[in-house]
Amino acid sequence: MLREMQLRLVYSLLKPAVRCAARFSVPVRTVVDLLRLSMYEELANQGLSVSEIAERLGQTPRNARLLRQRLDGDFFDAEKQIGLLRELEDHVSRQPCSSAELAEHFAQHDHAAVEVGINALLAEGRLELDANGRLRTGAKYVVLSSEKFHHRIDALNHHLQTMYRSLMERLVADNSQTAMIKTISFTAQPQALAALLKRLEGTLRQEIAQLEEQAAFDGDESRFAIGITATPSDED
Repeated sequence: MLREMQLRLVYSLLKPAVRCAARFSVPVRTVVDLLRLSMYEELANQGLSVSEIAERLGQTPRNARLLRQRLDGDFFDAEKQIGLLRELEDHVSRQPCSSAELAEHFAQHDHAAVEVGINALLAEGRLELDANGRLRTGAKYVVLSSEKFHHRIDALNHHLQTMYRSLMERLVADNSQTAMIKTISFTAQPQALAALLKRLEGTLRQEIAQLEEQAAFDGDESRFAIGITATPSDED
């Protein structure tokens, strides 16, 4: 029974990806190939070896190595670079540090890529230098809003990670205190909704800043994430 419920959960989570694939006329074989690649990436991130991943995927070690080569290829280079920017920014938000200290913390990444990332964040105003030359979060929060597609894919991955965690916490772990999944359908004029969303985001950022200030004062490093979506609810 437990296994059946797990499969039903996975099936439900696959539906948005399947709808997207159907909309763009992606062949089933390609979808399965992407699923296999995604599974390899997830298991590798969990620390499994190539041979262990091959066994989990029902593949030969050679095929597993081919998957690793694809992940290391150009297809994901832009996504990894923008993902690194987010990791750098997140670390500094939790612990202001010098550029050298930040590079040392991310020693597993290419040193040149880290330097490029730091300079990009400084140029965009997402990080700034204090009087002692240490990196800190920019005084004015800057939303990652580049029109480049790989920026949007990184934002999508970040948002979906939050959605996945909230789902597991609320539906699976039954955490109703610090996790929430809620959908509200309603009728509104588009201009009025746009104004509401702007006010909501502004108020939310202010109150979150207050929460972070209080947590820093108390020495509490508990981390949380909130994901917000809004969309016309008409079918495609």
